[in-house]
Amino acid sequence: MFRFKKGVSEVPYNRQGYIYFKSLLYKELPEAEKERIDQLCHQAGGEYWRALRVFVTTERTATSVCMNYHLSRSTLERAVRRYYKMWRD
Repeated sequence: MFRFKKGVSEVPYNRQGYIYFKSLLYKELPEAEKERIDQLCHQAGGEYWRALRVFVTTERTATSVCMNYHLSRSTLERAVRRYYKMWRD
């Protein structure tokens, strides 16, 4: 479910919605766009890029991703904020 991320308030609501829904379409995107999302996840998530990619490209909960990838909720939230701020079209 899409919700405005207040921690990324410099990214407007509509833009956040675009990023959210485009990321959820990951499996349906052309390879070039998948690679772009992967690169953003690498840059924004660092060593936790896989956890970030799972979180932004699926509807798994933050709790589930954090438990599965052994990271704190705040670490995931920081990575998500960076991901949204780094997104450019």
